[in-house]
Amino acid sequence: MILENERARLIPFNTKDAQLLKELIFEDRIWKYMGHYIRTEKDLTDYIEQTITAQQQKTQIAYLIIDKDSETLAGCSRFGKIDLNNKRAEIGWTWYGIKFQGTGLNGAAKKLMLAYGFNQLKLNRIQFGADVRNIKSQKAIEKLGATAEGIRRNHYIDSEGNVQNDVYYSITKEDWVKL
Repeated sequence: MILENERARLIPFNTKDAQLLKELIFEDRIWKYMGHYIRTEKDLTDYIEQTITAQQQKTQIAYLIIDKDSETLAGCSRFGKIDLNNKRAEIGWTWYGIKFQGTGLNGAAKKLMLAYGFNQLKLNRIQFGADVRNIKSQKAIEKLGATAEGIRRNHYIDSEGNVQNDVYYSITKEDWVKL
């Protein structure tokens, strides 16, 4: 399903279009707080394959994000940790090419995803996580109206072997109707 508003178009992640990510993905600044880096063609191929596999297993719903102002592929985001029995999911694994960061595109894309999650998937809760060092992402999540819930200490080990902490946020369906 394509999600679209005046600023963003989210298309289902697919191998053909994902190949266009190579125009913007090989930038370490994008990956600093993501837990891993994509630095080589093999890293990109692995990233695409892992994303497609997760979608086939129905554990994630991934989107390629098109910036409608330039009609250019700008990045990626997804629903993960999908638990339809408990009506919850996480929005994350989001990244944008450097030139698209801070342009308002992320907020537009996340609003589409929130609307889809609450209105079509009928979720009760959507959560977000961000590395505690990633203040920029935390501010973006807060701007969406999410409530900070706390820090998950030693939550993951990044690709360079460092133990990292995440801060978690959520928006509930009750919050959503007020936003």
